[in-house]
Amino acid sequence: MASRPRSAARTGTLTRTAPVIGACLALGLLAATPVGHAAVQPAGAATPVPVTVLNNDFAQPAFTAVTSANPYAWSVGSTVGTGTANGIWRWPADIAGHPDGLTTAMLRLPGEATYGLKQRLRGVRAGARVTVTYDESPSVSNYCTAAALEQGQTYTVQGEGGALTDRTTLPTTEKLPSNYWKPAWRTGVTLTFIAGANEPLLTFTSTVPAAQNNSGYCGPLITNVRAVQEPPPVDKTIPAGALPASEAFLGNDRNTTASAVSYCNGAANRCTFTTEEDYSFSYYAPARVAAETYLNCTRNTLNRVRPVATANRSYGDLPAAAGLPGTGTGTPTIMAQQYTQGTGFAPAWNTTQERSVTEIVQPAEASWIETQAARRRTEGWYTATTKATDPNSDWRLHTVLDHPSTDLSDRIYQRTGPMTAPEKQRCQSDRPNAPTPVGATSPAGAER
Repeated sequence: MASRPRSAARTGTLTRTAPVIGACLALGLLAATPVGHAAVQPAGAATPVPVTVLNNDFAQPAFTAVTSANPYAWSVGSTVGTGTANGIWRWPADIAGHPDGLTTAMLRLPGEATYGLKQRLRGVRAGARVTVTYDESPSVSNYCTAAALEQGQTYTVQGEGGALTDRTTLPTTEKLPSNYWKPAWRTGVTLTFIAGANEPLLTFTSTVPAAQNNSGYCGPLITNVRAVQEPPPVDKTIPAGALPASEAFLGNDRNTTASAVSYCNGAANRCTFTTEEDYSFSYYAPARVAAETYLNCTRNTLNRVRPVATANRSYGDLPAAAGLPGTGTGTPTIMAQQYTQGTGFAPAWNTTQERSVTEIVQPAEASWIETQAARRRTEGWYTATTKATDPNSDWRLHTVLDHPSTDLSDRIYQRTGPMTAPEKQRCQSDRPNAPTPVGATSPAGAER
């Protein structure tokens, strides 16, 4: 007997056991079966879909006069929380003069690390083609000089993964009776980039020089920020043992996966799991040879019952506390329950089974068993709102899990084919028999 995959095969015989398992009857048919992972979908097939930009007109928290209170969902400078105090100014609609009556943010001082206005574009995946659209105007502040506005005002905008882009607003040269400068709104300004990370950071930063920004009281205005994306194609070629790492965010700030797990696993209703349906799928793992190859060196058809043992494990990189994938058969952890509630799946994270297969082997043929594990890959987000008023306190944990399927059955194939040349020689070799005794007084020897 031998324990190796075959280099050639002729026909196979389907053997059904409980539960019923599918198989194909010939090698050619097997090649047409969706074994393993499908290829990456062709590029350019994606349809643009909206991306949520939170508080895109900077109206929250509500205000009535010019304020330095930072807007919800946006960070200034650091991405931790709402960032640097007084990092920007916000202008009410009656002063900003936007044609649609929107409130606006005024970029304050140069320096992305201290004054950059930032938000992560939620739901955008690495590799997506993102188009951001917004409206811009030079400042209307009465602290601005005519010289500061007559050439327009400069700033940069960047989507994570894309190039830093220099922009200049339209100029303005007219003051209103209120002594504020008259705005010069340019609407529908766009920025297109390829996301270099999941939930890429969008950043606006003033580059108005010190001589013209009056200590941060004169800077360009931004509002009506919106975005669309062309999501990247699903990649089904990634093996279960090489899944992308989980990522955690608290508001606009990257955080540790362990911290997110600790929060979600603290109470049953803390986090909600939502599947990314376009990137989740059931599939069959590549076929594997189970146990030994059986060679029929006899002149008769052989029937034999052989046990076939299979094991199917789960993959994921969340800390052990999450119980995903779980081990053992104890009560599921809180995050496992959240996964089940969000997906409708209650997988057995690690399975072992033993089935009896009736094997039929024709004379001068080799027979072996192959198994294909049915699997489910799920991408999704654990999310939690901890403060209803400010999304900068929201937890988001992206993860990929790969576990035994709950909607497909494993497959078992009986495979037969002609023997290889060495196998034929072995079947035709002399029997390892003891020599016939020479005489009645000479006992048979034990040598072979």
